[in-house]
Formats: sequence, structure tokens, C-alpha cells
Amino acid sequence: MTPEEQRTLDLFEAVESRPDINQRQLAEELGISLGLANAYLKTILNKGWIRARKVKARRWLYFLTPQGSLEKSRLTLNYLQRTLKSFREIRNQADRLLADLIDRGVHGIHLIGEEDFIDIIGLCLEHHHMRCLSKIIKPGIDTEENSGEWLPDQFPELKTSERFLIALLSEQEEVLQKLSSIGYQDQKHWVCTVSYTHLTLPTNREV
Repeated sequence: MTPEEQRTLDLFEAVESRPDINQRQLAEELGISLGLANAYLKTILNKGWIRARKVKARRWLYFLTPQGSLEKSRLTLNYLQRTLKSFREIRNQADRLLADLIDRGVHGIHLIGEEDFIDIIGLCLEHHHMRCLSKIIKPGIDTEENSGEWLPDQFPELKTSERFLIALLSEQEEVLQKLSSIGYQDQKHWVCTVSYTHLTLPTNREV
């Protein structure tokens, strides 16, 4: 899904949930400037996907047209298909990574990363009958915490049959630096990291 398609879908959902939404509120909802929201709304209106009805001075109600409902359904289906594809890719690659760890005698995992990715890997752990010993979850992007501030001062102590599994879109290096600073050195501990790019889980790295 392109950024424009995602923005269109977000606009449809905003209008459906709040028909009386004004352009300033819409800009905040979409995370764009007021001028861009105004221009984008006019584009959608011109395409016939939304109609507007004036109820008071400077107050409008917005409604999806039948054509708009069809476009929303198309975009939603596209989004779900891409999400399911990404889920399968992540799970397949996580399965391969965990199978490799089992061959090395690893039976317990400490997860560090974004909640969505941790949930997927948690399913894989159950499939391989591996234990999730702890979770350190990175807060969502809407929090005000700076880079690395969400990391705890103390991490679990690793046994020989345990590994850290890091699943992050960003701040992976910050996590590795933190682990190194508290004694998890390259030559002493295995820290398995998983790097995500465009919602995929490409390779594992041993530290």
C-alpha cells in the first residue's frame, strides 16, 4: 500500500467515525499539515468518494459515497493482504531462526523489541516448544521517550541454554550497546538479533 493509499484509507476511517470532523482535526488525525489536509480532502471530494453537506457557517458534515465505500473496501482488502503476507514472511523466517537455535541447544528466549513483532515470535516459540523467559517491550511511536530510554537498567542473566532475541525496526544498535555496557560481551555471550526491514525478518546475527 502506497503512502497515498494509506492516507486515503485513514481519511475514510476518520470521516466514518466522525462525520462532523473539521479540517484541523483531520490534519491532526492524519498527521499532516492543515494546508495538505485541505488539499487532500478536496481531491477526495472531486473523485466523488466523499460528499459534504453544510449544516452551519463553517461547519460541514462528510459522508462516504457508494463509490467511496467501494474504494475503502478495496484499500482495506489490499492492506489485509499485505499484512498477512508480511506476517507469513516474519513467521517463516523466525521459524528458521529458532530451529537453528534449538540445534545449538538453546531452549529459552528473552525477547526485546516492538510488541507486534514479539507477538509473532511468541507464536513461533510455542510452535517450537521453546520458553519465553522475559519480554522487554519498546513503547509505541506516540510516546515521548527518547532513543534507548525505554531500556531497563538491568537485564536478565543468561544461562548457557538461553539467548536474547532482539526484534526491532529501529534502535537495534542502542540495545546492543546497552547489553555490552553491562557485561554481555561478544566472546562470552550469544545475543541473537533479528533485523526488520519493511515488516520482514531477514537475517539473524550472533554477538
